[in-house]
Amino acid sequence: MIPKLLILILVLSQVAVAAEPSVDSTDHDSEFSKAISAQGKWVWIPRDDTFCRDGSTTGIGVRLLPDAKAVMIYLQGGGACYDAQSCAQNKNAPIAGENFSQEKFETWVDTLGDQGVFNTTNPSNPVSRWNHVYIPYCTGDLHGGAKTNASVPGVTETQQFVGYRNLQNNLKVLAPFFRNAEDIALMGASAGGFGVLVNYPQVVEAFGGRSVAALVDSAPVIPESSIKTSCFERKVIRTFGLQLPSRCPQCADPSRGGLISIYNYLSQTYPQGRFAFASADADLAGVVLYNQESQACGGAGVNIFNYRFSLYALRDRHIGRDWATYLPGGITHTMTQSDALFLDRKSRGVSAAEWLGKINDKSPSHIPKARLILQR
Repeated sequence: MIPKLLILILVLSQVAVAAEPSVDSTDHDSEFSKAISAQGKWVWIPRDDTFCRDGSTTGIGVRLLPDAKAVMIYLQGGGACYDAQSCAQNKNAPIAGENFSQEKFETWVDTLGDQGVFNTTNPSNPVSRWNHVYIPYCTGDLHGGAKTNASVPGVTETQQFVGYRNLQNNLKVLAPFFRNAEDIALMGASAGGFGVLVNYPQVVEAFGGRSVAALVDSAPVIPESSIKTSCFERKVIRTFGLQLPSRCPQCADPSRGGLISIYNYLSQTYPQGRFAFASADADLAGVVLYNQESQACGGAGVNIFNYRFSLYALRDRHIGRDWATYLPGGITHTMTQSDALFLDRKSRGVSAAEWLGKINDKSPSHIPKARLILQR
């Protein structure tokens, strides 16, 4: 039996842009001083205003590359905590969990810190020579919660679902430090990909309305149809206190469209932005998640065939006119932290890295080719 952990796990200058740190406060200089002197190596910065779901404090990882003029902020994935079973399994997620310390960060650096979008030597990686910021995931709330002392059915302990607030506090130091960045990207995989959807507006705001590129890796919101996942949407919105855009009331209301509305909301509200979505077309973790939650909602269930159809419907009917899409064949879950899946594997002769490198093109790039349908 496939463990539920797969639901969302593996569920966007030495002084960097900072060749002139360009900060307004020596407090920020002090926080980043170790990263500035680390010669392109990963550094853990503990923060006393960011918390995990067990109430412990956490931090961020930063790698400042020589002569880098842009910054990529990455939201880690790794499960979720919305019922007893998912909370128990998320608790022990290897690169997520209910807490995240420097020790966990160092384990991540040793295993994944130079893979995929973090590979600094492969020129096909479009962010290989950027500064990199790693946001760990220990809140179990898709990086979108703002609900303290929350209750989850079947779980004794109260939970601190504060992923949205964590990024809000991190941006208070990241945005001033990287204020002169020539480009900015927000990326995330699985739960982190959902976090990109939820947090994009506050990242743009923190950087003063700048153009921000977004990549959502393996975190689709699929159309309702016979699959029926609206009650799952309601559950996670309520459980996490999910911080959806206030100017998108339909995003929080499945009867008016629900979470799938957020794609168009972002591209229409931020026309200066650049948006990309990638997923294996039969992502087994996504199939397992949506099959379970569809059946719980009284739906027909999900298999690899209607999951693939749903991804194409998402592309062709909902987002493809504004979002670039990359939907290679396969059952793997997430690709941005893997050289093999992000840099080496090709679909229609194009790797995910090469596809992402075209995000600034005037027309969104679709692999495979989209069949866009005008919505009435």
